Amino acid sequence: MRFTMLTLRPAPGRVEDLIAHYRAAGILEASGALSSQLLLPDDEPDSVVVTALWADSAAYTAWQNSPERLEFSRSLAPFFGSADSAHTREFQVTHGPLPAT
Repeated sequence: MRFTMLTLRPAPGRVEDLIAHYRAAGILEASGALSSQLLLPDDEPDSVVVTALWADSAAYTAWQNSPERLEFSRSLAPFFGSADSAHTREFQVTHGPLPAT
């Protein structure tokens, strides 16, 4: 399994707008991830962290290459002030319970 963590730093005052957009557009639901969450770090109130658990690298790659994801990415552009407003980290899951289905 793969775990991804996307840290987003929207323009000042846009965190709640970004969260509302994720919900309205159904981005997490459309991803195909086994589970996914939007998180607000207590120590970084101007950031949003998006986590997802994927069945394997192929599932994550399929989402990365999806035309639907490209459209979602375009719809997120107005929430950011610079190109370095997003950072992704990928992890191999080595131990942990499987999500309930």
